[in-house]
Amino acid sequence: RFIKKLDKSFTIKYEQSNSDKSHTSQKWRIWSVHSDNSGSDENVAFIKDITNAVKNFDALFTSPSLGTGLDISEYHFDVVFGVFHGVSQTATECAQQLYRYRPKVPFHIWVAPRPPFGYQDTNASKIKERLLQTNEMTAFLLRIDRQTGKRGAEKDWALEAYCQIMANRHYSLNNLRDDLRSLLTEMGNTFIYMGSDSDPQSLESLKAAAQALDSAHNSAVAKAKNITLSEYRARQSKDYLDPNEIFECEKFRISDSYGIEVTESLVEMDKGGRLIRAFAGLEAILAPPEESFTDPKTGQSYPTPPTIVTQKDRTERDNLPLCIDWGNYSARWLARFNLGLHQILSSLMKGDEVTADDSTLLKMTEIAIHCAAHVKAILGFTIPLDCKPIWLLATLLEQLGLKLTFRKLGKRGQQVKLFSLSKEELEFAMHVIAHRETKRNQKENRTYYAAQPPAAYSVNPNQQAVSTPPPNAIGNSHCQGEDTTEFESPPTDRTTLLHCVEMLRSGIKQGVDAIKGILKRWVEDLRWDTVLELEAIAPDELRLVEDQVPEFYALLNEEVLPMEG
Repeated sequence: RFIKKLDKSFTIKYEQSNSDKSHTSQKWRIWSVHSDNSGSDENVAFIKDITNAVKNFDALFTSPSLGTGLDISEYHFDVVFGVFHGVSQTATECAQQLYRYRPKVPFHIWVAPRPPFGYQDTNASKIKERLLQTNEMTAFLLRIDRQTGKRGAEKDWALEAYCQIMANRHYSLNNLRDDLRSLLTEMGNTFIYMGSDSDPQSLESLKAAAQALDSAHNSAVAKAKNITLSEYRARQSKDYLDPNEIFECEKFRISDSYGIEVTESLVEMDKGGRLIRAFAGLEAILAPPEESFTDPKTGQSYPTPPTIVTQKDRTERDNLPLCIDWGNYSARWLARFNLGLHQILSSLMKGDEVTADDSTLLKMTEIAIHCAAHVKAILGFTIPLDCKPIWLLATLLEQLGLKLTFRKLGKRGQQVKLFSLSKEELEFAMHVIAHRETKRNQKENRTYYAAQPPAAYSVNPNQQAVSTPPPNAIGNSHCQGEDTTEFESPPTDRTTLLHCVEMLRSGIKQGVDAIKGILKRWVEDLRWDTVLELEAIAPDELRLVEDQVPEFYALLNEEVLPMEG
């Protein structure tokens, strides 16, 4: 992200200087490599012969994508700049990246004074303990044996190694300035302190570049071509996607997630999927618990998380064999539920208002302070010692994609703030939750029909039609029996259904006659199955058909549009 902002800031500077006719502008020849473009054909060729390739450029911008596995052995650049934010690269990895350029030149290094997302635990034993405790709690909520449910397929030594590696990484990231200085000093470098004064002009330049990048990204996604679910899935297995394919996949994901037209403002709100994940958490905490059960060890009663939560945990445990990969959504749901968020949200959803001294909020704050370590480990934010009830509620709601608003009541000097949910965010969230529920119902229906026993729907090709004689045939020979077997149409398999959807989409582009010609080939059940699948994949195209062919749904009836042959 920083490399893209830096590259864009130089582009903006050039455009501004180029528009100023009183100055002669010099365009820098810059090549940038980052995670989004490192797999492109041109960058693959560039990296293979990087020592010679860089000689055509004045500057090379690289992200951690080029942190290892290559070097520039011949002299070309006069200086190496290192900017490290302490997000993912430890001191060792920072030093490796600085030394990708082998000739001895000055290093100009800036390191963030503190980790941008907070300090992390550096004790390997505590990391392991909290990991297993969270896994065990999720297993307990899923009614899985605690001892077997807290571990995956990993060996003891592998889990120990993972926790030790994470502890070492956390230590380096927590103290990146000192750690990198110490490492580079051991490697024979001498430091010259240049001060800590900030550069407002450069800061504003990077902010402008970030805004320009965001605006261009939002516009590109909104204007991208619509793709199908099958195309989206096929692209997920590719090693590299060109920018247009990335924008198309992002547009499909957003459209499928929210169920509305993709606009620039929606792309901005989505924030790379963070908003839809927040709405998933909101949907979970709004759902009532399935039932309560008692822990036989402690005698304490616990609520069972909703099915939409437990199903995600079970799926992850089935598909991801290592316990370090599990999301533990049930434990997250229980943490919010035990804080009383379900009860408070249910009240706020009805339009109720709360004050800072509300008894429910005070109780929630008391629990959060008492269980601060668990809140940090499971929900990911730190509870201050002087935690304010409204701050805590606002933080929890922000994780769920909601916001608080307030109004003042009373005379000046005696006013009280009444807090409620912001209607705009709430209405949008409820629309998305309704869309998610509709998608689940459609998926369950398709799964149900696909899982029906074949004998109930299909016909054995060796089966003979059952014939019974007419009533007056007793004692008299008959020339012909009466066929009483009624065959139901077989279910449509997934591959055939998707093929039919693509045929219908192709017909939509060609007009009404083409649509009728395609529908005539299918029985009524297949027509409806195809249209329902089209609704799930490309609702915009179905709306277009409804406008162009008002009698479209009537054509799905074989009495209106008989099947050919």
